[in-house]
Amino acid sequence: MKSFAELFKKYRLKAEFETVAAFSNALSEKGYHYEDSIFSHWQKGTRVPTNRHLVIKIIEIFVERHAIQTADEANELLSSTKLGYLTEEESKALDIKIQKASTSSIRRYILIGAIIFAVLALFTLTYMYLNSLSQKNYVPSPTTVPSAVTEPKKLVIGVDATLKPMEYIEDGKLVGFDIDLGNALAKELHADIEFRQVIFNNIFNSLEQRQINMIISAVTISKERQERYDFSEPYLHAGQVIITKKDDVTIKKISDLKGKRIATQTGTTNEQEAIKQTPDELVMRYADFDQATAALKTGKVNAIFTDLPNAKGIVSNNPELKIVGSPFIKENYGIVFIKGDPSVTQVNDALKALSTNGVLATLEKKWLN
Repeated sequence: MKSFAELFKKYRLKAEFETVAAFSNALSEKGYHYEDSIFSHWQKGTRVPTNRHLVIKIIEIFVERHAIQTADEANELLSSTKLGYLTEEESKALDIKIQKASTSSIRRYILIGAIIFAVLALFTLTYMYLNSLSQKNYVPSPTTVPSAVTEPKKLVIGVDATLKPMEYIEDGKLVGFDIDLGNALAKELHADIEFRQVIFNNIFNSLEQRQINMIISAVTISKERQERYDFSEPYLHAGQVIITKKDDVTIKKISDLKGKRIATQTGTTNEQEAIKQTPDELVMRYADFDQATAALKTGKVNAIFTDLPNAKGIVSNNPELKIVGSPFIKENYGIVFIKGDPSVTQVNDALKALSTNGVLATLEKKWLN
């Protein structure tokens, strides 16, 4: 089965939408307003729509543009989102110029497919044989990094450097609370260190693929994440807060956000909380909080959900914004590892030492007060 990303791109181009922005405009006419970034996520496969009505509207646009012309095509796109298939009512509502593919068409497609498969199989077998001959003496270099405590010890740390004051870039250098923490850990563990910048929405994949051996990037410890990853002991208490424009008097508490547009960063616990407070289509997902902040300042959204340390950084750089009230959820940051990584114990010992000797308190005073 083809993925949603493959089908979305295929039908978008077939419908003669050369850019995701053009498709975004068409979808907004149907009442679904999203930033261009969400369409890029759809096309890259880093996110799939979870709202059935939204997917039906996407299909409707493709039908109107004659990109989707059969019931099979419509159902293939819908089922790729794991939302089932079109009901009779939905098919009627679409007024489907979508007709069932004829038996002769199906037979023709099967024959063409069989021929293509046979050619590809022959090509693949030939390639594998020739490749095996050329690779006999080839020893591939490792593409993954080992645990942080193998010898020699090395901390390969993944960060999304867009979260001031936790991690960001200043004068071309990585700075912030988590950067200082990583360096302090490396010193305590007598280890080398390397920071690798990864967008937050991909950072856990990078860990699973062992492109990094830990994440120190303001990651909230949650039950869902603990099922898949190992965490260190908490190194910082945080909590989620609301940011609005300073002159906004309509949002004073969490319940005031129902029906409002909330900006978050994709893949965060902030996104999960936003979905609980307002309809999914009103949750505006961005690749980073710089984009979310710009959306709030220009009036595209009513509020931002983010963690308190990041909120302080945003408000300090944007005096026209404010933090509304106290954290509505208390959370803790932890360092993330692959399940079963033996370095968790040593890192926890190092964190305890950094707490005892006052380093963690110094970092809080430096970056968060």
